[in-house]
Amino acid sequence: GSQTDITKRKRAEKALRESEASLLELNLTKDKFFSIIAHDLRSPFNSIIGFSQLLLEQVRINDYESIEKYAGIIMQSSKQAMDLLSNLLEWAYSQTGKMIFEPEYIVLSKLIKDSLLLFESIAVQKSITVKNDVPDKFIAFADKSMIGTVIRNLVSNAIKFTGEGGEVIITARKAPGEIIVCVKDTGVGIAPGRIERLFRIDASDTTPGTKLEKGTGLGLILCKEFVEKHGGRIWAESEEGKGSVFCFALPFDA
Repeated sequence: GSQTDITKRKRAEKALRESEASLLELNLTKDKFFSIIAHDLRSPFNSIIGFSQLLLEQVRINDYESIEKYAGIIMQSSKQAMDLLSNLLEWAYSQTGKMIFEPEYIVLSKLIKDSLLLFESIAVQKSITVKNDVPDKFIAFADKSMIGTVIRNLVSNAIKFTGEGGEVIITARKAPGEIIVCVKDTGVGIAPGRIERLFRIDASDTTPGTKLEKGTGLGLILCKEFVEKHGGRIWAESEEGKGSVFCFALPFDA
């Protein structure tokens, strides 16, 4: 009887610890969510409104040089807001369990090519060469929407932290039991102490890009959730001043 009581107590203690850990993670998720809405989402809209007012003033006095400058800032701020909204919506769905996981056979090179179309104008503005070196024969069994989101976030970050004239290369290779996709850039790199925090909701931070582009740190967390949903893994390798490589692996039955 004594042994049974101890077993029940230990099970109850374990369940309590797991419940506390789950509650802590939920609170961190909630805090992160409201932080993004309160600060990061407001910021681009403040920029859009402020520079739209300046734009109207420059139109009245026919200052075309300033008009072009302010229109560019408004476009960049609008894209930032759209990217953030997309990530927020996808993250919210993943947290509520409403996002449906629908894996299918997809040609990785085609998915990457379609994703890169979204970054053509930004890459041109920064004179960055973006290469898709993934062979057409690489086929993965994955959720197209989720992996598309992963690729977009990794490419967006690579361009963001790469200076003018730099290069971003997407590659893929097969390893035992998995396909590994990597996004490599020639950007500013990441300090060693920051790499381990990149994929953690409780420790993520952000730094401005080479053109002072802003981020929220939410994208990489979303990438981690989506890759792990597939039973895969994601990681980063980097050295300050020498660029970064972000890779994710998806299970593959040879």
